[in-house]
Order: sequence, then structure tokens, then C-alpha cells
Amino acid sequence: MRSAVFYFGAILLALTPCATSNAQDASWLVRDAPFRVGVKLKQAPRIADAGIAIELPDFGQSRQDLADALLVDDKGQMQPLAAAWHGQGQRALLLAKDLKPGVAYQLYYGGNAARTLQAQSWAPKLSLFMETRRLPEGARFETWQDMQQAWNSATKVDGAGFVGTIYEAGNPFGDSANFVTHYTGYLQTTGLKDTVLYTLSSDASFVCVNDAFEFAWPGFHSPKADANTVHSKKMTFSQDWTKIDYYAEKYGANEPATVLGWDQGGKLQAIPPQAWLHPGAAQTDTIVEAHGWPVPIVKVENNSYIGYAFQWYYDVKFSIPGAKLDGWNVQWQFEDGAICTGPECQRVITNPQRQFVTVTLQRGTDQVKGVKEIDFPDSIPADSINTPADVVHYLDLLSHEPAALLSRDALAGGLVFLRDFGTDEQIASFADAWLKKGPASDEPLWLPAQLARLRAMARTNPQAAVTDLRSLDPQARNRYAKQFSMLEINILVFYLHDPSVVDLAKRIEFQYPKSDIAQFAEVRTGDFYRLTDHYPEAVAQYEEVQKAITDESAGRKLPSEDQAYSITIKDLITRNLRSDASNKLDEWELKHPMAKFNSDFLLLRGRMLLAFGRWNEALSELESFKKVQHDSPSVIDADFYRAQALDGLGKKDEARKIWNEIATDYPKHELAAQCKALAAKP
Repeated sequence: MRSAVFYFGAILLALTPCATSNAQDASWLVRDAPFRVGVKLKQAPRIADAGIAIELPDFGQSRQDLADALLVDDKGQMQPLAAAWHGQGQRALLLAKDLKPGVAYQLYYGGNAARTLQAQSWAPKLSLFMETRRLPEGARFETWQDMQQAWNSATKVDGAGFVGTIYEAGNPFGDSANFVTHYTGYLQTTGLKDTVLYTLSSDASFVCVNDAFEFAWPGFHSPKADANTVHSKKMTFSQDWTKIDYYAEKYGANEPATVLGWDQGGKLQAIPPQAWLHPGAAQTDTIVEAHGWPVPIVKVENNSYIGYAFQWYYDVKFSIPGAKLDGWNVQWQFEDGAICTGPECQRVITNPQRQFVTVTLQRGTDQVKGVKEIDFPDSIPADSINTPADVVHYLDLLSHEPAALLSRDALAGGLVFLRDFGTDEQIASFADAWLKKGPASDEPLWLPAQLARLRAMARTNPQAAVTDLRSLDPQARNRYAKQFSMLEINILVFYLHDPSVVDLAKRIEFQYPKSDIAQFAEVRTGDFYRLTDHYPEAVAQYEEVQKAITDESAGRKLPSEDQAYSITIKDLITRNLRSDASNKLDEWELKHPMAKFNSDFLLLRGRMLLAFGRWNEALSELESFKKVQHDSPSVIDADFYRAQALDGLGKKDEARKIWNEIATDYPKHELAAQCKALAAKP
């Protein structure tokens, strides 16, 4: 949680050097402060009352009010310090009252101690400062009361910082859609009497002067206006410095903008930076820990993102650069449930929302923790689902995610991508974990999750998969009866070679007469005979099915149609359009079951199944192709893909043997070079 804090205190206390052996060295003056950073003046402020800004990365070790911060000079004397803003996991902004050129100051902080004293208060004039928050639900845009309600209800803070002027196209601290903004600062108005101020914004904006509301451009609108339509007000200034507060609300992402300007000699222009009060700047050294332990300042690198089906996936890397981690165990804990270990962590974050990562460094009984908020800026490089290497990269990242630990939303986001691009094995871990969250069976992901889970189970224990399938909730199974019936019959045929499939096919035909699923069930009976080497029975079954298929050409067009299907499906597989290839194979199978005996149907179906990671089914079809098409020139291709299936099943030695034989026996074959490379892989 973050909040803007304006807590001011002057520190006028002498310090006693720390004598404990746990401190880094004798120069460590504040024994209960775990962290210290050197501070020097970088640039003095134009106006002393603005103070000197000190910016520190926040890693969750400071009090929310920053009262733990204590600044001392080179003589150990405490210096006035004010807290400006604190964003947990983001940064801390403090204002020093005065820093002398050439003097080395030390800022101690961390822990729960309140070290700031209020014996004397120092209230700097806050320089122009901008904070943005998420637009709350139901926010209104018409009145100043609406704006106040929206700002006070906006609890999710994007970020904040000192800015040059009120002239911004977007949100520098977060998503540039659905956010609220507050600028506050002092405008130099020396010698200005009657001055026209104006606002340009998208959407609503409201202007306060010396804490009093003055004018607005309310409602939903673009930022476009001219001298006649701009919203403005003539102001009379009597002070050298005038406090300005500017609020804005933005709904959606179209043309976000905030501008506060004035009329100068008949010309409307944004108020320039030099007219606003700004702080000086401090330079900070490397942060050190009292015991010499690593300082857990997390670096977040957004490598790329990819979008698919209204979901977004981010490849993000986490590290602690510069830290000496020898002897330390490092664990990363994410709010979406993920945990990983090691000095670096690279993972894919699905359905990205701002979240925190906590890193824990452990060495025996020594422990230090750091927190970092993860943001997803607009400038991240984009990957594409149309680039196979990009898809493979994200599949690899997802396959390494600890699915059992992830939140339901994170699992659902991963399932969307895996369902359409991953193998059954890759899908299964996410599917199993998501199903354990108790989703309803009418949710869109429930059926593909169940099918993937059961298919993955069938790979190692097909009988258990059938038993599990039959024990599903009857209401849920009835809702997807056709899909589950086909899965059951496929496991019985391709995994178990179970003769009970004949009776199951008859029950399906009776339950769904004259339907595609009934025809598929009859074809699967033929597949059972084919895969158990009962070829006459298989041919008879396929021909029986063929009789019921309307064909005005009496079979004359089937050879040319087979060739057309073959060309189309090869192209789809080559383009990694595996679902389209599967659908086209289904269409071909229903139109001409005997294509399994007199075309490359089985070879292509095997390749399609490989794309889904259904190694067992693919191997069955490819071995069957070799038997029924033993004199086909595509037998070498079948062997190549057979080796892929064996490799997927973990039978790597058998796979290498086949690839070696192809490379040796057929050195001029188009697959020879690839076989040689695959055989050489460890």
C-alpha cells in the first residue's frame, strides 16, 4: 500500500557512535538503523523553502510515514528532514532543508523506529508534485464534489513524483486509461494581478487556488479547444507564491491529457517550468546494510509481452544487481502465488495487474527481505503469436511455472494460451491446478481443462483415465456427453486396444443416431480392427460407413479430393495451424474413411497429433501407416515422425537410433540433415 505523506520534523540531537560488533564499522552512528546511504548536494534550489529532494528506492524496509529516516552531517549532527511521499516497493521522496556543498551527509533509515523528532518543525513549500491513482468504479465527472469523491475513493496509487509543469499526455506512473491525477505546487505570481488561467484536459479537470475551488472543465470530452471554447478564469494574485491544486479524471484510454496554462499577452500557453517552485537535487551513493549483508533492491526487467485472445502475457526477469549473494539462499514470492528460487527469477506473468514480489535472503539464522512492486509500462517490446519462436518461448516459460501454487486468475490466463498452443502435457499441470480451485462446469475453460487432464493421464495410465472420466459428476458429463464419449472411445482404441469399444460405439450410435459423433464411433471401430492388425474387419467396417455417406460421383472424385485434403492439411501443419489441421482431418475422415488405407491420411494425422503432444496416439497412427502403406515413398517420413513420438514418450535412445538410420541410409533425403542434428542432441 502507498500513500502521500507530508510529515515534517527538525532533528537537533547528538548521536552516540555504535559499539556493537554487528555494525559494519565504527562509523555506523545509528545502532538500530539497518541501512545507510551517503548523500551530497547535487543542485541547490532556486528558493530555499523548496528544500533538496532525496530519492531512494523503496524495498519495504521503511515506515509508511518515513519517520525512520534520519539525516546527519559529517560531524554527526542531525539535519532537518521532511517526508514528501512513500510508495512501498517503489520509492521514497524526502526533502532536506539544507545541504552544504562539498559536505558528505549520511541518511540512516529502515526498521520500525521513529527517529524523526518534532522539537522544531520545518514545513517546506512543496514543489510541483504529481500523483496518479486508479479511477474508482462509479466515478462521476460533472462537479467539484464529484472530483473530490473520486480522489478520496481512489485507494490504488500508481505513483508520484516531482514534475516540471502541468503538461502531460498520459500517465507517467501507470496505465494511461482510467486514472485520476492530482498536481499540487506553488506558482510564482510576483507582479501578476489580473491573469487568465485555463485548463485543457481529457476528460474532466478542476483547478483550486490557495485551497479554494475556482473553475473546471467537467464531463467527458477530448482535450481540443480554442480561445473561444477553452475553460478559463481571470484570477487576481496578491502573493509572491500562490498554491495551485489541479485535479483530473480520465475514463478510457483515448487522448489522455492534462494542461494548465495562462494568457500571456493575448497568447494562450502552458505555464512553463520556470514559473513553478522546484526543489534542489541530492546525489546518493550505494545503499549499505549495517552488517555488510546484501541490500535486497530488486531489479525488474520486462523483456517482452505477447497478446492472445484478450489476454496478455509478460516475460519478466527479477534480480538483485550488484549484491554479493555467495552463501545466501534466495527465494522469490509473488502475489499471484508463484515461488521461485535462485539469484535470478524469470517467469511469465499472466493477466498482469500491479503486484508485489518479496525476495527473501537467508543465510543460517541471518535473514533480510525486500519488496518490489511490479509494473508493466507501455514501452515493453511486443512478441507475436504469428512468430513460432515467440510462441515456443512463452510455452517454455509457462511450462516452468509452479502451477500448483498459482492463483485461479493466473491459472486461467495461462490455460487460454496453453489450450491453443501447448501440448497436453503442458496444459495438464495448469488444468489440474485450475480444476482444483472448484470452477463450475459451465465455465468456458472447464471442458478443455478436463480433456487435457484426462489425455495427459492416459499417456501413462489409460485405464485410470477411463475410470476417472466415467466417475465425473453426471450432470457435468451429460453437458459435454459427446466430447467425453469421443475421448473415452479414443483412449479405448488408441491406448488400450480394448475390444469393448465395439459395444461403446454401438451405444453412441444408438444415443446420437445419424450424427457426426455416431459416424466417428463407427470409424473408431474400424480403427480398433486396424490397430490390432485385423485388416479385413477394418476394411469391412470402413466400407460399411462409406455406404452411408452421400456421394453423387459414386466414388469417382474421391482420389482427387484425397489429394486436395492432403495438400491443404500439409500446409496447415507447416504453418502451425494445428487446430485447423485437426478439423480438416475430421472432415476428411467423415467423408472418406478408406483414405486411411490408400492415402497419406494416417501420416498426416500422426503429424497433427504430434503438434498436440499426443505421443501415444501419434505413434499408433504412424506405425499403422507403415504397415498399411509399406511400399509408400513416405515411409521414411513416417519413421522420422515416429522417432519424434518416441522422443516425446521419453524413449530417446530408440528415437536417436531411427534418426541415425535415416541419416546414414538415406543421406540425400530432405530430412537427413535434420535427422543427423536430432540424433546428435544430448
